[in-house]
Amino acid sequence: MSAAAKVYVRWLRDRLLSTTVWTASLVVTVVATAAFYPALADISTEEITGGSEAMSSVLGLANGIDPGSPLGYLWIGLYANIFPWMLMALGIALGVAAIAGDEDTGTLEYLLSKPVTRTGVAIARFSGLVTILLIASALSALSLIVSLPLFDLDDSVTSTVNGVSVTSPGATAADVFNGTFASFAVAMGIAGVAFLLGSATGRKGLAMGTSSGIAIGGYVLYTLSNMTGSLEALTWISPWRWYVDEAMLINGLAPEVLIPFATATVGFLAGWLLFLRRDLQNP
Repeated sequence: MSAAAKVYVRWLRDRLLSTTVWTASLVVTVVATAAFYPALADISTEEITGGSEAMSSVLGLANGIDPGSPLGYLWIGLYANIFPWMLMALGIALGVAAIAGDEDTGTLEYLLSKPVTRTGVAIARFSGLVTILLIASALSALSLIVSLPLFDLDDSVTSTVNGVSVTSPGATAADVFNGTFASFAVAMGIAGVAFLLGSATGRKGLAMGTSSGIAIGGYVLYTLSNMTGSLEALTWISPWRWYVDEAMLINGLAPEVLIPFATATVGFLAGWLLFLRRDLQNP
């Protein structure tokens, strides 16, 4: 086994407990949300938002999404807000810990004194980040797929809109994959930013605060723009623009899902190059 592979395995082993807790939290959230569907299946958009466009924007209720349908319920109850935020928080934590975490405690110097290069460490740690996010996303998706028939989320629903009967399809495993993959993409994008900041500065607090601010700022910018109709041009820098507008859980995957993967790639490459060229910080 190469030195980089040993670093990768050791990093995953060191994060086994935290990964288990994060994944269990995601699974519980997913299953609990699915379990409430039978009680909330008859809810309408007006009952949720009170006719407020601002609330509709916050909940991702656009383009005629019906919150009483299986996919509409999963969208507003899970995928438009809670699930991607939880994955993003995990991605930020991993991106910061990859380099800056050990550097902040002084253990990175000890690691680099062994026969492993900075390049090997960067690749191993970023690969570990991707692996953990994939595991958490995949197990969350699997738990939801298992829950679909248990809570009637795979049944089609017929409702009357303006005197016209409309049938909404039930959720499928493919829908869950699409929504989860889009959420994973958002998390990868911000994880790449966190990795870049941590690798470039070696400052755990700075990397954590800045990457979290970028994630929250992008959401606030997109939401306020939808409410006011201003600053729309700036919302192109926010992942929430394509994520919410495309609603890939309902509409299927779109090419925009590749944008955060490009961001993650740039973040890794830039972080790696900056990590190679700077002195380590003293803890």
